[in-house]
Amino acid sequence: MKKLLIILCVFIAIIMAGCTGKGSSSKSASAQQAVKVAYLTPSLDVPFWRYMRHGIEDELKKLIPGVEVTTYDSKDSASTQLSNAQDALTKQVKAIVISPTDSASCIAVLDLAKEAKVPVVICDIGADSGVYASFISTDNEAGARELGAYIASKLPANSEVSQIALNQARINGVLRKNGFASAVSINGIKDVDFKQMEKVNREEGEKFAQDLITAHPNLKAIFCHSEDPSMGALSAIESSRRTDILIAGFDCSPEVVDAIRAGKIAATAAQQPVLMGRYAAQCIDKLLKGQPVDREIKLGTLLVTKDNINEVYNTLKEVALSE
Repeated sequence: MKKLLIILCVFIAIIMAGCTGKGSSSKSASAQQAVKVAYLTPSLDVPFWRYMRHGIEDELKKLIPGVEVTTYDSKDSASTQLSNAQDALTKQVKAIVISPTDSASCIAVLDLAKEAKVPVVICDIGADSGVYASFISTDNEAGARELGAYIASKLPANSEVSQIALNQARINGVLRKNGFASAVSINGIKDVDFKQMEKVNREEGEKFAQDLITAHPNLKAIFCHSEDPSMGALSAIESSRRTDILIAGFDCSPEVVDAIRAGKIAATAAQQPVLMGRYAAQCIDKLLKGQPVDREIKLGTLLVTKDNINEVYNTLKEVALSE
């Protein structure tokens, strides 16, 4: 009888072990089936890219149950972004969203993804060439032109203005620079100088604004191509005790909103990074389902001034300021 009980216990243990093994295997298989998506961003130090990350990650999690989204910070380095792409492909991602560090270096990432047969959606900045499924961007030239026209309307004839520009190796930087310059050319207003950023941060904005104020004593406005440099330029102008220089920005942040409300920044052309991220996620979802996507999706900007900030603020929170 005792022998029979021992045999029965061993038999039950074997069955239970087998069931547990099946459960583990099933769980492991389920984990392996999780869809992996990578977002390659230039720099999470810049608020704009954090807003875009929110749009991408939040929308993907709504559309694809159990999706694993990994955001890779490229630290403003093209070589780091390429290394991040290699890492993502090694981990067998099913799709990539990229915001390039610059338009030329993006080509190498696109080539890698093409070789691995992984679809790519470009979200902002753009690439000089290469194969990609969709490109979501802002109409940078139109946004900068509208901003330039607004600033020009606030300046006397023959005023001097300048720009603190994005790296001109980025397509969006070229478009912003040209759009603003073309708009302010009315009434003899001259775009006399520009400085080209690399890190796109507050320190660069402050340093370059100081340089421009010193080099051009008659300067009446500075156009900064991004939100943090706009705040840096404001610090430089306040330190120089100049009250006659307008600041125009591109993009938005809570600090920029406060500065516009206070009349310290004249206006900004706010992109919609959260919305751009959502569109990128929707493209990825369609691509993974074998559905067609639009080759190009272009969004407008919101001109934000002290006069309209209360009207547009709720929209800004929804499409531009969530992270």
